Amino acid sequence: MSYPKQVQRLHDAIQGLAGVKEVEMSIRSLDGLGERELSFPGEFGDLPHLAIRRTKGGQAHELLVTAEIRFFQNFEGWIAVEFLAWWVRDLSRGGEHVQMRPLALPPVAYGTQLGRTLKFVIEFFFINPTEDNAPVLKVIGEHAKSLAESTEQYAKPLAHPTQAEHEDIDSLQRAAENGDASAQLALAQFLENGEGVDEDKDEAFKWYKRAAEHGHPEAKMRLGICYEYGTGVKVNHKKAFPLYQEAAEAGIPLAMGLLAGCYSEGRGVTKDQAQGVEWYRRGADSGEASCQAELGECYEYGKGVKRDLQEALKWYQMALEQEFDAVQPAIDRVKATRK
Repeated sequence: MSYPKQVQRLHDAIQGLAGVKEVEMSIRSLDGLGERELSFPGEFGDLPHLAIRRTKGGQAHELLVTAEIRFFQNFEGWIAVEFLAWWVRDLSRGGEHVQMRPLALPPVAYGTQLGRTLKFVIEFFFINPTEDNAPVLKVIGEHAKSLAESTEQYAKPLAHPTQAEHEDIDSLQRAAENGDASAQLALAQFLENGEGVDEDKDEAFKWYKRAAEHGHPEAKMRLGICYEYGTGVKVNHKKAFPLYQEAAEAGIPLAMGLLAGCYSEGRGVTKDQAQGVEWYRRGADSGEASCQAELGECYEYGKGVKRDLQEALKWYQMALEQEFDAVQPAIDRVKATRK
């Protein structure tokens, strides 16, 4: 579907969130819409009834711009819902006429459908007395820029959401058993490392797997590590690779490095050093010290990229600045070579 460029930018900013499955934008006039029509099904069924009833119908020259969003039913989807709810609230507090609300069809119609129809809509209300929509589109473009900037600003919290806090291991266990993916991940880590519980690698693997199945990106990465090193399961590089890939694409810098290692060494995937460099670079640009060190090594030895000692030294030093002390011998080596 073709949208005005400002609307397309807002569409793309929303679609760019990892948990968003699909977005559909629309613009319609509320001018002349009365309360009576709101009781009709069909085209009026999804309108913001309460907001329109408060004004006794659509206001004169009123436009409604809607972003209809479906989220993946997993951890990433839940995080995207929360992030957009915050963003909309902040716009509203700043004076914009905007709201976000859920919509769903009846639990049973045309066959069982409960669990398949939930969507959220973000609705922007405008009064535009002219026939020229340019002022409305200008504001939509500003909202698109705001969301894109917020997504960039909060990239790390989006990739690493706050973990749930629990009073003790029993409450953590209950939360995990009730399907809390963050609790499942935390429990798995305690079990793997023997923190507060007896060490149990097999049980840790089970909980990593359950959290990953809920879509938790860090759990996917940890499950991949289990497969790579045989923690609670038989070593299987082909199963580790797609888990690293999903976690890396969700924005976890360490997973980017692990994925790069798979490409660079041909573990679970066809060897491709250029792809390895690309993923090391993404992780390095995201601030992951281990990726900076590995990227430095790629430049030092010309692995997947043209050899460049100056560039190697730059990345090694960036890693050292983050107290990744293992790169000190490499720094000394490169400096000696350049003399």
